[in-house]
Amino acid sequence: MQGRNKPYTVEEIKRKKCVRCGKQAHGTWQACSDKRKYRPLCLDCDIKLNKMVLKWMGFTDWESKIQSYENEVRQNG
Repeated sequence: MQGRNKPYTVEEIKRKKCVRCGKQAHGTWQACSDKRKYRPLCLDCDIKLNKMVLKWMGFTDWESKIQSYENEVRQNG
């Protein structure tokens, strides 16, 4: 599984595939329990991960938060 200890640059992330689904990476994700490795994620998986976390955190307005986030990232790439 792809991952590393330092963040990817914008150019590097463009050459990576999502660790979850294999599509073109858009950004990275990092978890303490994963030895803080930076893992490439595509836009769709990033949105799904954010949605899952917002719901898990118990935000009552998770739907509006995720919609705003999705609109922003899809418009700004």
